[in-house]
Amino acid sequence: MLIQSFLDQCKTNPMSQTNVFVTNDDEILSDKFGYRLEEIVLDLMTKQQTITIGLSGGSLIDILVSILPRLQLPWARLRFFFVDERFVPFSSEDSTYAVYQAKLFRQLPLTDKNIIKIDPNLENVQVCAQDYQTKLEQLFDQQNQVRIFLVDSSDC
Repeated sequence: MLIQSFLDQCKTNPMSQTNVFVTNDDEILSDKFGYRLEEIVLDLMTKQQTITIGLSGGSLIDILVSILPRLQLPWARLRFFFVDERFVPFSSEDSTYAVYQAKLFRQLPLTDKNIIKIDPNLENVQVCAQDYQTKLEQLFDQQNQVRIFLVDSSDC
């Protein structure tokens, strides 16, 4: 199991930081990853107003489910978006948002403003992608924010 977290501080620091940790023990991975994420977020919150976190699907969901509810994070200042969402209804098990909503987001003190998602009710995938791009551009145009991308090994 490999988890990579990328901190991209484009507006305040053009350098990126990459952390790689490899283990076969999901519990150790989850704990180490979660507490490192908490440390990073809390440190960045002293300098930034908002932190956006890009989430992939796959095995990452179960790792986050096992650790995020135990973390003490400033949830109101976090924004989550999806890096590999599909143009399917949220009722589909292929929807990354739907899986996160069912398994994780319900356990966290989040509101709709914390989660940037596609609109699967738009007429086609092109319109949906343009709409999602606009939402992300608006989010990323905000000042004083850091972006963190979390992907699992099946996404690399």
